[in-house]
Amino acid sequence: MTEPEEILRDSPVDFDSAVAYALHPEMRRLLILYVAGTALLPVGLAAFLDPPFVGFIFEVVVRLIGLVLTVVAAAFLFGGVVGGAFKVVTDANILAKEY
Repeated sequence: MTEPEEILRDSPVDFDSAVAYALHPEMRRLLILYVAGTALLPVGLAAFLDPPFVGFIFEVVVRLIGLVLTVVAAAFLFGGVVGGAFKVVTDANILAKEY
């Protein structure tokens, strides 16, 4: 079995190309989605699970806003993670076919 050090030494990828790949516009959008989802999910969950009690109508409105924010943030979070992983795997398969 090939050792990881040998694979890394013989790899066609260097540091500059790895940084360029991570900063590519498609990957940057996926990373921004992931960060936005990570930042918004706790806010939405806090508004949904523990709204301030000022009045019944206000509490229901805050819970609905929190629910919508939680669903959107979860979609951003998982979309960024799954999209980023899918892009890395498909690009690695394309690179593997070339070599």
